[in-house]
Amino acid sequence: MKLSNLERETICLFNEAEGDAEIYTYNPAMQKQLTELCETHPEQVHLTQSGKSGSMTFRLPKRWLRVVPPRTLSPAQREVLERMNAMRRGG
Repeated sequence: MKLSNLERETICLFNEAEGDAEIYTYNPAMQKQLTELCETHPEQVHLTQSGKSGSMTFRLPKRWLRVVPPRTLSPAQREVLERMNAMRRGG
């Protein structure tokens, strides 16, 4: 059964009592990142379930979870960045 994009969720679950969090996801980029973390940090990150419909569930330390707002550039920083990008493009 094919799921719609609306049905392909990513869910982060954790509570105040335990030190680990679970991430249930259909997102391919997140699955790749978490699978790589399983390989580089096998003591801390575990694939706990792989669903038939393409979902994967991972367990990792909840202190690794972060909400990071987008970086806000000042006008001077934006100008420097634009000049650097122009130089890379050869213009």
